[in-house]
Amino acid sequence: MKRTVGCVVALLIVVGLPAAGIYAVVQWMQRPVHQVAKTLHDYGTLCGGREIPGAPAYQPGSGPHPVVVFESAREDDGSQSRVSLRAGESDDPFNPEDPDQVELVACTEHTDAGEEVATCDFTNESVGMRSATVEITVYEARTGDQVGEAVELVGEDKSCPAMVTFKGDLNLYTIPSESQYLEALKSAVTG
Repeated sequence: MKRTVGCVVALLIVVGLPAAGIYAVVQWMQRPVHQVAKTLHDYGTLCGGREIPGAPAYQPGSGPHPVVVFESAREDDGSQSRVSLRAGESDDPFNPEDPDQVELVACTEHTDAGEEVATCDFTNESVGMRSATVEITVYEARTGDQVGEAVELVGEDKSCPAMVTFKGDLNLYTIPSESQYLEALKSAVTG
């Protein structure tokens, strides 16, 4: 009997403690990075799947619902870059100034690259820009729940960036124009 109890205790120590440790690490990694957003850039964590529980509640149908938009900055590392819409226009739901007002977060991801549509000239080289299909998905900032259906479109903006930092091969893609973003987000923001 003592031997059986000893084996059970040893088994619990060998299997139970590592399992509990793994569970604790997974729970810690899934927790929100920000309970409350201190800056608009904090909302970028939602595009990585981490909601912000202290964000204002979203109530469908009673717009406007302030939104912050992010696009994938680089495909290989999951970093997000904030998209400025209607810059300089105050009290606009597409350009909230106060992080405490944001109810929605729109995340843009490249889903496909098409043909070369432009060339960007930099100091030491020229780089082709390819047409890109992107998917825009809107989420409730507080819960991370998707709002409406994702919208897929081909980016119209062929503007070359003033500066580019990269590792490996340099790939440039078209991005949605401001009017494309406004049209894609209109129903979620105003409805």
